[in-house]
Amino acid sequence: MSNTNIEGLAIARKDPSPSYSLWVLPNKTGCVFFDIKRYDVRKAVELVLHGSEIYDPNDKRNKGRKPNFEVVMGKSRASRIHDGTAVLRVPTEIYYRFLRWKRRSDKNDIVVHGRALLVSGTPRKAPPGVEQVLNKALYTGPEKDKLREQIRDLARQVCSRVAQIQVGVWYKQENPPPNQGRTFSVEYERVFPRHSAANISIMYDHKLIRIEIRQETERTKYFILVKFAIIRKLGLGFDEFGQPFIIFDLHMPPNFEQESRAPGIIERNRRYKTRSRISALDDAHARVALYAYHLRVLLTDADDLIKFEMICHVTQCEPRPIRVERVDAHPMQFFSQRDLYRVQRWIKTMDWNNAFQIEAYLRCGLLNTHDLLFTLQTLIDEVIRDYGAQASELLRLFSVALRMRKDDESPSDCLARVRSDYPTIKPLRLAQGYISCHHVIITPSRMLLEGPYPMQSNRVIRHYQNHDTTFVERFICVEFRDEDHLAYRWDTDVDGTWFLQQRVGGILREGFELGGRGFEFLGYSMSALREHSVWFVSPFRDPVEGYVTAEKICASLGDFSGFLRTPSKYAARIAQAFAMTDSSLKIRRDQWEEQVELGPHTDGVGTISPDLADIIWAAKCRMTRSFRENRVKPSAYQFRFLGYKGVVVVDHRLKGIKMRLRDSQRKFPVHNVEEAEFEIARSFDCPNQVYLNRPAVMVLDNCGVKTQTFLDLQENAKASIYHSRHSLERFRELLASYNLGSRFQLTFIIKRLAKLGLDFDNDKKTIRSAFFERLIRYSTNHSLRDIKFKARIPVPNSYQLVGVADEGRAYINEGAKEDDVFTLKEGFVYVCVQEYEHEPPKYLKGTCLISRSPVIHPGDMLRVYAVGEPPEDKLCFFGGLKNVVVFPAVGDRSLASCLAGGDLDGVDICDFVIEYINSDVMGLLADRHTVIADQSKEGVFDERCMKLAALCSKAVDYAKNGQPVDIYNNLPKRLLKSRAGIPIPNIHLHDPNEPIEGFPIALPGEVPPLADAISCVLIPLVQSTLNAATEPREVENEQPKELHAHYVREMQYICMTHTLVDAPDVRLTEEEVVLGTILASYCPGDEPPTADRLRAGLSNAWAAWGWAQRHRDKEFIESFSLVVLGVVLDCLERLGGLPEA
Repeated sequence: MSNTNIEGLAIARKDPSPSYSLWVLPNKTGCVFFDIKRYDVRKAVELVLHGSEIYDPNDKRNKGRKPNFEVVMGKSRASRIHDGTAVLRVPTEIYYRFLRWKRRSDKNDIVVHGRALLVSGTPRKAPPGVEQVLNKALYTGPEKDKLREQIRDLARQVCSRVAQIQVGVWYKQENPPPNQGRTFSVEYERVFPRHSAANISIMYDHKLIRIEIRQETERTKYFILVKFAIIRKLGLGFDEFGQPFIIFDLHMPPNFEQESRAPGIIERNRRYKTRSRISALDDAHARVALYAYHLRVLLTDADDLIKFEMICHVTQCEPRPIRVERVDAHPMQFFSQRDLYRVQRWIKTMDWNNAFQIEAYLRCGLLNTHDLLFTLQTLIDEVIRDYGAQASELLRLFSVALRMRKDDESPSDCLARVRSDYPTIKPLRLAQGYISCHHVIITPSRMLLEGPYPMQSNRVIRHYQNHDTTFVERFICVEFRDEDHLAYRWDTDVDGTWFLQQRVGGILREGFELGGRGFEFLGYSMSALREHSVWFVSPFRDPVEGYVTAEKICASLGDFSGFLRTPSKYAARIAQAFAMTDSSLKIRRDQWEEQVELGPHTDGVGTISPDLADIIWAAKCRMTRSFRENRVKPSAYQFRFLGYKGVVVVDHRLKGIKMRLRDSQRKFPVHNVEEAEFEIARSFDCPNQVYLNRPAVMVLDNCGVKTQTFLDLQENAKASIYHSRHSLERFRELLASYNLGSRFQLTFIIKRLAKLGLDFDNDKKTIRSAFFERLIRYSTNHSLRDIKFKARIPVPNSYQLVGVADEGRAYINEGAKEDDVFTLKEGFVYVCVQEYEHEPPKYLKGTCLISRSPVIHPGDMLRVYAVGEPPEDKLCFFGGLKNVVVFPAVGDRSLASCLAGGDLDGVDICDFVIEYINSDVMGLLADRHTVIADQSKEGVFDERCMKLAALCSKAVDYAKNGQPVDIYNNLPKRLLKSRAGIPIPNIHLHDPNEPIEGFPIALPGEVPPLADAISCVLIPLVQSTLNAATEPREVENEQPKELHAHYVREMQYICMTHTLVDAPDVRLTEEEVVLGTILASYCPGDEPPTADRLRAGLSNAWAAWGWAQRHRDKEFIESFSLVVLGVVLDCLERLGGLPEA
C-alpha cells in the first residue's frame, strides 16, 4: 500500500483528502443524542483504532507509536455542546484498515455508552497543519485533556468583582501591641465605581491570577498578572468594615499589560498582537512601582471571596490561600514625592559609594523613607564618620543583615548589631586585573542595586584606573531583566517591541540618575550582550584627558568610520574594548605584523613565537590564583589587541618576540599607536569535558547511533555518581566531570588528601566529616538532575578544544619544499591532548566525530580522521601543539565553516541593543527544535527541524551582523501542545537533606580539635617542612579571626543575593556556594612566591586551620576550613613537603 494520508496529511499520490464524519446517533432508531461528549467519542475511537485488528505493534513502520487521530465536534447553533455530529481525521493507511474492519462484520462499530455511531465518509480538504500532526506526532490519550478542560471551564465561570486595588509595602509599627503582625501601607489606590468594571479570576492554563481593569469611558483594558510562582503568601479575610479582601505577599512584582481597542494603539502593535507589556498602570502608579509591589484587592461581595477560595484549591494554586483574621492597612505614603526628595537631598551630601547603598535599601524593599529619615539618618551619618573609607562596606553588610533580621528586630537595632559584629573593616584585596563593580538590574518596573562585586576588568576601565583608582566607581554594569531576573519573555499576542523601546530604550538613550550622579550608556562586550548586560559611565574629569564622557571614550578606541551605517558592526567593534580580559604585556609596533590568509581556512587565526607565548603564560600565571595543578603551557590564546581579535597559536619557526596577525582578525583600524597591550581573553591550557545534551542526542539518534549506546553512557554516568560516596578518588572524578567546586579548588584538595592515604573507608585514615558527606549529597543531586532534565551525560575519551588552522601551507608559500612539509589533507585533523604537565601527551589517531556547539543540524557533526603523532623527519607546523584541534588548510571550504558557527575564533547602538534583546531567541529556537524532533517520526530530518537549524545559525551571528530572526512569521509550530524537557524516567533524584546511610560521620564533640584524620596526617608534614616541632598555636591568633570575619560577611552577601527569589527565609546553603561557580576569584598576591614567603604562608595557614578546628561552631566554618586546607596543601606541595605517593 502506498504511503498516502487522508485528511490533510502529506499526500504521496494525487488523491483527494477526504475527512470522515461521525453522526452521533444510533444506527437503528435515528435519534440524535446531544449529551455525548468529545471525551467519550475519543475513548470509543481509541478502543477501535488501537485494537489488534487495526494496529500492529510489531510493524516496524510504526516505530512503536500508536496511530494518531483527531476528533472535532460539530458546533451547535442552539447553545448545545455540539450539533450531534463529529469529524474523525485519520492517516490514510489507518483509514483503509478501518474500512476493511468495518466491512468485515456488521457488529464492528464505534460504540459510545452502548450506542453505535453511524459512520459516513466525504472527501474534502482538511485544515492546514492537521496533516503533519496526524502523520508525525505522538498520540496522547484524552484523560489528561478531560481533567484539564473541566478545571479550565470551572475557572472561567468564577470571576469576582473588584471594588478597590491597592499597591503597597509591609512595615512594622513602632511599639506595636503584643502579637500584632505586619501592617500594610497603601502607597497607590484605585477605586472602581459602578460605571467601571474590574474583576479577578484565575487563568488555569497559565498558572496565574489575573486582575482585569476596564474603564467604560476608555477603550483600554489593563491587566495585573500574578503568577502562582511569585506568591509568597495569599491571605483572605474581611476588614474592620466587613468588606472582603485578598492580600498578596509577593516575592517580586507582577506583570502589567494593556489592551486597547483604539485604532491608533492597535496600528502600533505589530501584526496580530493585541496586548502590550507596560511598567505601570498610570503615572501615579509608575512613581510607586519603583519601590512597592505587594497587592491588596477589595471585593464587592462576600460570596465572591468564598468562590475565589474554592477555585484556588481546584486549580491547585500554590501557595494555597489562608484565612486571616485581620490585616491593618493605612495610607502611610512612604514614597511620596516630598519624602523621596528629602532622601535624595541627604544622600547627595555623602560619598557616592555610601549613597549607592542607601538607594539599594529603598529600591530592594529593605527599608522605607520613614525608616531612613526618622530612624536611621543620624545613625548612618555616624557610620560614615566613624568608618571613613570603609563605611560603604559596613552599609553593604547592613543590607545583608536587613534581609536576615527577625520580625521583632528594628532597623536601628539591626544596624547596632552589625556595628558590634564589625567594629573595624579591612578592605578586600583584589587580584590583578579585577575591579570592585557596582551592578544595576533594570526590570520592567524597578531598578535593583547590588554589589559591589569583584569582576574581571577590561581595556577601557584599566586605562582610566591607571590615571586614578577612584575612577573605577564611575563605571557601572547594567543588566536588563524581567521581574524574575530571567530574560524577557512574553506571550505571542503581547507586543514586547513597544515595551522594550519605551523601557529599555528610554534608559539607554536618556540614562539615569543614581546617588546624585548621572549615568549614560557606554557600550558592551559580545559575551555580556548575550546576558543583556551593558556598561554605563558617569562623566568625570580626568587629569590627563580632561572631561571624559561616553562619546569621548568610544571615539578614542579606534577608527570606526567605516561602520557608521551598520550599527551592529559598529557596536561589535567597540565591544572588543569591553571584553573581560587580562593584560599580559605590551607589544611594540616592530614586534608584530600582518600575514596573508590561507583562503577561508585561517579566518580569525594568527601566530606567535614560542618566546612570546612563554611571556604571556608567565604573566597569566602571576594573575591566576594558586593550585594550578601543573597545568600544561597553552599552545593557543584567545586575545584582543588594538583593533584585532581572535586566536593566536604558537609557530615554532618564529624567533624572539614576534606576532603575526591576519586581515580577518582586524575588526577596525587604530592609527598612530607604537605600543599596545596584548589582552588575554582565554588561555587553552587543558581540554574540557564533552557532554551530551538533548539536541545532540536527537541528532546522533537520527543519524543511526543505537539507543543502547546512549543508555550505556547514561548508566555508566549514574554508576560513577552513585559510587562517588565510596572513595575520595571517585568523588574527585565526579567533581571534575561536572565542574563542581572549582572556585574552592575542591578537586585539588581531594586529590592531595587521597595522595596522603586518606579516604572515606580507611581504618586508620578515615575522613569522618559531616561536611564532606553533605558535599557528596549535593553533588550527587546536582549531577543526577543534569542527566534527568538536560540529558547532560559526560562522554568518555572526548575533548572540547579550540580550533586552529594548519599553517604548513604558509611554510610552502614562503619557500619550503612541499615534499619536506607535512600538512593535513582534506577531512583530516590533528589532535593532541594533555591534562597535566607530568602526564604524557595523548595523540588521537583514527576516525573521530567532531562537532561545534550548538548542535542543531545533522551536518553540525562530521566524521573526520585524526592523523596521530606527526612524523619527525618532516617540517610540521602543528608538531608539539597541545590541547587544540588543527584543521586542514586545503579545499574550497574550511572544515570549521561546515559546522555550527563559522570562523575559528570563538549609528544608533541603542536601537540595536533593543532589537537584540527583542530578537534574542536562540533558546526558544533550540527548545522548539527539540520538541518537534521528539514529536516527529522523522526526528531532526523533519523539514521543520531543518528550518529551525537554519534559523539557529542565523541567530548565532545576530550580534555581529544585525540580521534578526523573525520568529513571528517563521517559527514552525509544535505538532502537539506538549513541551520539551520531559525528564528521563529511570533516574531518581535524592533529597540532598537526607543523610547517606553508612557514611562515616563524627558526632559533635566526639573528635577533639586537631585529632581528626586530616590534622593527624598533616601535623608531621607541616612540622618537617617548617623545621618546627609545634602544632598550630594554641593562643588565640587575631589574624585567623579577622580572616574568618571577612570570609563570613562575603559568604552572607553571596548566600542572600544570589537566590532565585528575594525572600529573607530563602538563601543559598554553604554547600551550594562551595560546589557552584558563584564565588569570585581573587588571589593574595601578584608575584610568584619565594620559598620564604611560602613558609610564612604555610605557617599562617596552619595557624588558621588550628583556629578553625577549635571554633567549629562558627558560621561558615566548614567552607572556611576548606579554603585554609587548600592553602596548606598548596604550600606543602610547592615546598616539596608532600610525599610522592
